[in-house]
Amino acid sequence: MAYGLYIFDAYGNSVFERFYGKFNLNPEALLSFSKEIAKFVQNIDPSRRVGCFNLEKFTFIYSASQDITLVLCSDQKEDEMYLINKLVKIQEEAQKILKRKTTTQTAEETMVTEEFVETEETVGAEGATEPVETIEAETVEEGAGSNVEESPFSDFGQVVDEILFPFLKIAILGSGGVGKSSVLKLVVGDEPDANYIPTVGVDIKEFDFEVKSMKLVFWDFSGQPHFRKLWQPFLEEADLVIVVSNSTVENLVETKSILQLIKAEKPEACVVLIANKQDLPEALPPEAIEKYMGMPAHGLVAIDPNQREKLLEILKEAILQLIEKRSQKTSLAEINT
Repeated sequence: MAYGLYIFDAYGNSVFERFYGKFNLNPEALLSFSKEIAKFVQNIDPSRRVGCFNLEKFTFIYSASQDITLVLCSDQKEDEMYLINKLVKIQEEAQKILKRKTTTQTAEETMVTEEFVETEETVGAEGATEPVETIEAETVEEGAGSNVEESPFSDFGQVVDEILFPFLKIAILGSGGVGKSSVLKLVVGDEPDANYIPTVGVDIKEFDFEVKSMKLVFWDFSGQPHFRKLWQPFLEEADLVIVVSNSTVENLVETKSILQLIKAEKPEACVVLIANKQDLPEALPPEAIEKYMGMPAHGLVAIDPNQREKLLEILKEAILQLIEKRSQKTSLAEINT
């Protein structure tokens, strides 16, 4: 869990602060310590550098350039390389803001200089003897304190949140009545419905997941054939797809056709197959379903609250594999470039 993020300018001043969660550390103490880290890092080498170290139960990640230094405090449960990648992305966004600010200031200074030259030429032409500097000084004095410069990072919090706590979009697909909504309810901790209530269209739920501090957005689709035309656009946006079967012989054929549809629409999709309703006598065991489907199948009874931890572990493993896959893809792209 990320606790706090600071951004310091080249002079060691804090220009951005963001806190998350609850932790037994005084924010002022965290600020003071982070500022010392920034000063130390800035004095080592003026070039860009990234690193981390552990202190007690905390991990401190830093990323520095000539202009700014970022310090992120987290617990030691998070993967250090994962946090470093996040911090580097935040720094890249911060650098863009500073670049835009510099460009704007340069343009404004150019306009002021041109106006000053034009005014000076006009005054000289009219034979005025009053110094231009005196007029400007009086104008500044009258408006002193009324034009406080706004921090360029005043709206940066949302950018940081989206990078540190990303949304992961998960589509839940399957035939009607296989238990898709029960799977979703089990994930978020809701009570299962006593009677079958078919989903009409799309049911959307959000869930804050402890793994990588992610917010999961689930799309639970109706399984009726006439609603399946809704699947395609959502499949393109989905990061992960959960396919649910009721584990019967009759349903396996249709479930396999759904998997083929996913492969055709999004070949690179990460798919998790849930063999639901394992408590029913006609349910095939996950091992038999795996052989038929050609991929791992996770046995589950979605209406049993005691199986929530099992489902969350399945989800956790799938998300970590997805992150690893993306990380490898990014590294390969960097090598090729």
